[in-house]
Amino acid sequence: MKKNVSLIYGSTGFIGSIVIKYLEKYNGSIIAINRRQKSDFGDQVNQIISKNFSLDDIELPKVNHVYICLGTKLRAWELLLMSKEKKDIFIEEDFKLIVNAAKKAKASGAETISLISAVGVKEGSINTYMNLKGKAENEIIKLGFNSTNFFRPGHLQGKAPDEKWDTSFADFSSKIADNFLLGPFSKFKSIDGNSVAKAMVLETKKSKSGINYFYFNEMIQSLINATPSE
Repeated sequence: MKKNVSLIYGSTGFIGSIVIKYLEKYNGSIIAINRRQKSDFGDQVNQIISKNFSLDDIELPKVNHVYICLGTKLRAWELLLMSKEKKDIFIEEDFKLIVNAAKKAKASGAETISLISAVGVKEGSINTYMNLKGKAENEIIKLGFNSTNFFRPGHLQGKAPDEKWDTSFADFSSKIADNFLLGPFSKFKSIDGNSVAKAMVLETKKSKSGINYFYFNEMIQSLINATPSE
């Protein structure tokens, strides 16, 4: 596999930290833009620390792939109803910052972009979360990357055990609900973060042209199709 440069935003988060581990298995360098330093990254990773994510102040070399794993931490009920304060934060973090991150990568030569999104997102939804996630996707599509990949998982299993009680409850209830999510509803099944991160790296490396959406079935199939060395 030819050497290339992967850029990742949000490598200290749940999915981003796993993406880094898989990326380190391949040839090529990795640029991680984070708010805080991580001590457990390998020599392949060049960390750029920006506490306020001031992307205009960051100079990047030419990159090939960009992974966007940014997202505001929300309590379960905030997926349905956000306070004004939380909504303002969400707009800044999950819409404006994500779109600006994509633009920065595009200006640095990235041809492939992969974004962690969520099942059910749609611009124009009355739900703030779904609307802004969908709006961010549509703005990224407008940038015209050669390969645009949206990963839309359901509930993410496998977060740290010290997460809030509502996360533990969501883990438990989603495992039960998964048994009834068949056929076209299977896209809403929960999936562990490790599977999402690995599928994200595998599909980004393929750089399939056009706009590609990956739900539960597509991500699982990606793992099934992976060679042992991957």
